[in-house]
Amino acid sequence: MKRTIRKFTKEEEVYPSSGRGLVHVCPGCGHGLELYDTRDGDQAYWCHACGKGHRAGSPPLAALQPERAS
Repeated sequence: MKRTIRKFTKEEEVYPSSGRGLVHVCPGCGHGLELYDTRDGDQAYWCHACGKGHRAGSPPLAALQPERAS
């Protein structure tokens, strides 16, 4: 039996190992996103300003931004 080895894509390798110090923002406009439960039991982030969103488990890299000090 042949053993398969999973290869990671570049996108998977670029994600930070920790979410500490990062905020979830809209990649289009930079506004904060709200977390919602979807009908299929998953969760998704939604931007009311743009009317766009993405699943919580697969955010675009531009959605993870460093937290600004206030």
